[in-house]
Amino acid sequence: MVLHRLLVIFVALALAGCASVQGRDAGREVSGSDDRAAADSIRDLLATAGVAVEQASDGVSVFVYRRGMATLLTPIVQTAGLDRIVSTRRYAPAPGHSDEDLAALALALNDTLNVGVFSVEGGALVFQSQMTFLDRVDSQELVAFLGWLDAAELAMARVDGPAGTLLISD
Repeated sequence: MVLHRLLVIFVALALAGCASVQGRDAGREVSGSDDRAAADSIRDLLATAGVAVEQASDGVSVFVYRRGMATLLTPIVQTAGLDRIVSTRRYAPAPGHSDEDLAALALALNDTLNVGVFSVEGGALVFQSQMTFLDRVDSQELVAFLGWLDAAELAMARVDGPAGTLLISD
């Protein structure tokens, strides 16, 4: 009876180990403090997941293309502590809108939405947000984060509404 219980426990532990190994196939170890290596890992992870991605010219970021929108993903990793991937999207103003219109929209978006930071840089509205992780990036979580950014963009279009400062439509 004791031998049977030990066998059952051993089999259960072995199966649990197999399940955790399978779950780890969808991710990449991203540890240390090398942002360039982290960007390479993220690029490979997204490409394997079927997401259109390319290395940015700076070598420490990647561009992801979804729904006709480019998102710059910049990993920031450190040897100890919480790591993050900073996402950046830039939006040009609709014709006839000025930097002042963009600044007013950035203020309204920061007041209304709790999704990241909106600012105006170089004549464009910039939206930055981030995803945190600890030494390992999971492809499902990263793709879900990109979907969340897409949903945030729809919320931005609703705040912009009739003013039409940006060429975003929901």
